[in-house]
Amino acid sequence: MKKIMTIFVLILVMLGTLACTNEKQKQEAKKGPITIATMIDSEGAILGKMMIILLEQEDFEIIDRTEFGTPDILRKALVSGEVDLVLDYTGSGQYYHDVEDTDIWSDAREGYLLTKKLDEEANNLIWLTPANVNNTEALAVRREFSETYNIKNMEELAEYINEGREVKFITSASFAENIKGLRGFEEAYGFKLNSEQLITLASGNTAEMLKALVEGTNDVNVSLVYGTDGALDKMNLIVLDDPKSIPPVYLPAPVLRGSLHEQYPEIETILRKLFENLKLESMREMNAKVAYDGMDASEVAREYLEEMEMILK
Repeated sequence: MKKIMTIFVLILVMLGTLACTNEKQKQEAKKGPITIATMIDSEGAILGKMMIILLEQEDFEIIDRTEFGTPDILRKALVSGEVDLVLDYTGSGQYYHDVEDTDIWSDAREGYLLTKKLDEEANNLIWLTPANVNNTEALAVRREFSETYNIKNMEELAEYINEGREVKFITSASFAENIKGLRGFEEAYGFKLNSEQLITLASGNTAEMLKALVEGTNDVNVSLVYGTDGALDKMNLIVLDDPKSIPPVYLPAPVLRGSLHEQYPEIETILRKLFENLKLESMREMNAKVAYDGMDASEVAREYLEEMEMILK
C-alpha cells in the first residue's frame, strides 16, 4: 500500500511539473506586449481593431489604445515610445519633416517612399505596407445647397465666396493652415476666407464636422471631409470636385517603432495582407456602419476579417 501511495504521489508531482512546464511555455510563446493606438475617428478604430485581432491571433499580447487622441497627440506618443504601433497616413509626412517640395505627396508611391525614408532616418519609425485607399481631404456641402447655388466644384464655390455670399467653413486647424490644404485651395482658386468664416477644430474628427454641416450648426454650410467618409451619401452631401488636385494623397498605413520591427519582423507580414487587399468602397462601407449606423468598431472589424477569410468564424 505504501508503495502504491508513493507511486501515486510521484505521478501527481509529474503531472504538476508538466502543467507548470506547459504554462511556462505558453507564457514564453506570448510576444509583446505591443501597444496599438489610433486617432479618434471611425476609420482609426476599425483598422486598429483589425490589427489587434490579427496580431492576437498570432500570439501577440496587445494593449488596446485605439481612439487614443488627435493626430498630433498620437504622433507625439509614437515618437516618445509611449505607444508602439499606430495607424497613420502617408500624406502626413509633410507635417513631420521639413521638405521644400511638398508636391511630392501628391504622388501616392513617391509620397509614401519619402515619408518612410525620412521617418526611419530621423525617428527609427518604420512605415509598413499602406492600403491603396486615398483618404484625401476635400470640401463638401449639403445637396440642397449645391443645387440651390449650382456649386459642384471648387471653382464654383470660389465664385460664390467672391460674390460675398454667406459661408461658414468647419475644418481642422492643420488643414486650415496648410499650403496643401485651405491655403492651397485659396491660392489655386482665387478666394480668401476670414476668421469669422472659419470654425477650426484641434482634431480632424470627421463625425463632429459632418454633424455640424448636416444640422447647420453655427450656420456651417461647408465642411472638410475625407475620401473614405462612409456617411457622405447617407447624409445627402456633395463632395466638391477639385480639378487642380490640391491636397496630397493620404494612404492609411501601420507605423511601427524600429526596435519592435527588428524584434518582430513578422508583424509586417501579418499586416501586409490586410492593407494590400483593402478597397476604397469597403472602407467607406465600414466607416458608415460605425459613424452612421452606430455599430461597434470591433464588430465591424471582425465581420470584415471573417468575410475576407483572414480569421476563422
